[in-house]
Amino acid sequence: MASRIVRVQEKRERQRITYATIGTVALIGFLAIFGLKILVGFSLLVDRIRGGSPTQTQNTVILIPPVLNPLPEATNNEDLTVTGSGQSGMTLVLFRNDSEIKKLTLDESGNFSVPIKLSEGANAISTKIIDEEGNASELSTVYTVTYKKSAPVLEVSQPNDGDNITGEKNTVLVSGRAEENAKVTINGRLAILGSDGSFHVTITLSEGDNTITIIATDKAGNQTLIERKVNYQR
Repeated sequence: MASRIVRVQEKRERQRITYATIGTVALIGFLAIFGLKILVGFSLLVDRIRGGSPTQTQNTVILIPPVLNPLPEATNNEDLTVTGSGQSGMTLVLFRNDSEIKKLTLDESGNFSVPIKLSEGANAISTKIIDEEGNASELSTVYTVTYKKSAPVLEVSQPNDGDNITGEKNTVLVSGRAEENAKVTINGRLAILGSDGSFHVTITLSEGDNTITIIATDKAGNQTLIERKVNYQR
């Protein structure tokens, strides 16, 4: 009797295992066929409930910055023409010291020539382009142009105008000081400036009247000229 009961229980256990295996296989097959569609449908349903729209892939637009032709380091002219090239049909925006000063559409050639006014002092010039969708490129190369209209500082300490020089030594020492970064010439001869702007140059004199011309030129092209007339007699 006990043996019969055991056999019946074993039979029922085998049936449960068989049914469970069949159910698992069927579930896996169902999910493989319909699972992805169900998940996508459920995701769309959630988006609609939230009032959103399905996620769309956004294309990243990369615009190449315009190319600026080199600009002078310094100038004594308020007017400057900025030239270069960019992608045709795009909007070119020109900046001076981070402020937008000009905007234009590039023609088929992509070349541009834009006249601008400089502010006294340092002017950082740059450009970028913008497409119809409002996408903007990075800034172009930035050129800093210094606009300076004042003449450079120049002082001559010796010789004094009208000095008379006599004796066997037919030379005179020309000394003075100029502003930083200026170029100084004495009768066309380039003077070497010290760290404080000082210069000391010996000039050979001819017998009789001599004119010594000292010129200081800054990077913007401004000049200061001083003349000293001396007379030499042996």
